[in-house]
Amino acid sequence: MVSDGKFEICAPSVVGEVIDGEAIVMDLRSGAYYSTDGLGGAIWQAIEAGATRLQILDWAGAALGDQAAVAAFLDDLLARDLVRVTSGNGSVPALPVLAGPYASPVLSVHEDMQDLIQLDPIHDVDEMGWPKRKVDV
Repeated sequence: MVSDGKFEICAPSVVGEVIDGEAIVMDLRSGAYYSTDGLGGAIWQAIEAGATRLQILDWAGAALGDQAAVAAFLDDLLARDLVRVTSGNGSVPALPVLAGPYASPVLSVHEDMQDLIQLDPIHDVDEMGWPKRKVDV
């Protein structure tokens, strides 16, 4: 399989967790949070495992029967700066066997708490990180 680089989460600015198959992802820069379940949650786990775009397209595209929908989902994650592609390809991660049928993965965007999340003082820190507050110059 030809590799085009591994996906990785844009940490530490982006955090996520998969609970009962649903991925909940928060962008601490913007305050937006996202959710995806079904095949989308499984794809998020594959990204956490370091899978490449081609590995995910082959694996999830086969389960869905539609690589274009999987590619569009991955492009959406990239466009929202939730994930990035690194130059390394490493080994093939252990991806679970997917048993369909699956619906096309969808990333739901939730911006209702952006203001509250941005008010959190954890965003007002210097390069040392929390709890070191940024000094105004």
